[in-house]
Amino acid sequence: MIHAAAQPEKISEESDFVVIARAAMICNPFLDSLGDVTLVPLGSIAASVLNWNAAIFTPLLQPALLEVIVRVAEGGSFEIAALDCRLDASLPEKLRLQSRTAGKQLVQGLLAPRGDRMIERYRAAVLAGDSPGHLAMIHALRAALFHLPPRVLIASYLFQEGIGAGLDDLEIGRFLIAGVCGALELPSAGSGGSSDKIHDLAG
Repeated sequence: MIHAAAQPEKISEESDFVVIARAAMICNPFLDSLGDVTLVPLGSIAASVLNWNAAIFTPLLQPALLEVIVRVAEGGSFEIAALDCRLDASLPEKLRLQSRTAGKQLVQGLLAPRGDRMIERYRAAVLAGDSPGHLAMIHALRAALFHLPPRVLIASYLFQEGIGAGLDDLEIGRFLIAGVCGALELPSAGSGGSSDKIHDLAG
C-alpha cells in the first residue's frame, strides 16, 4: 500500500479523467445501476456540490475513505466494521439508507478475492447485518485491493457519487473532479498513531 501511495497522484485533464472513470468501474462494476448515494442535487449543480462537500464529503466521507486504507494496511476488518458503524451514525437518515443500499448491492454482487480474509470477514458482517455496508467503505476496500493511490481512490469515489446523482461527464469533471478533488489538500504528516499513517498515505 505504501508503495502504491507513493505513485504520482496529480490528476490533470482528459487522460486522468479516463483513469478515474476506469478506477470507479474497477471499484464498482455496477455503476450503470447506481442511484443517488449521498449527493442529491437540488437546484444548481454547483451549489449542490458545494453544500454536499461542506456538509457530507469533507467532514464525513473523505476521512472514512482514507482511514480504510490505514485499516487495510493493518489488517483490521473489525476496525473497518466499527468505522462503518460510525459513518452510519453520522449521516442523515435518507443519505444513510441510500449509501447502505448502494453498498449492499455492490457487496452482494461481488465475492471477495480468494485468500483475502479481511474483505471476506467484512462482507460476511455486512450480509449478516452486523455492519451497515456503506458504499464508501466497500469502494475504499476495493481501491486498496487494486492498490489505487489515495487521490485516485477519492476521485473515483467522487465519480461514483456523480454517476449516482445523474451528472454527466462534463459536470462530474468540472464540479467533482476539478472542483472538489482538484481543490483537495490531503493532510500532511502530523503526529500520533493511526492519523500519522493516514497522513503518510495521503501525502
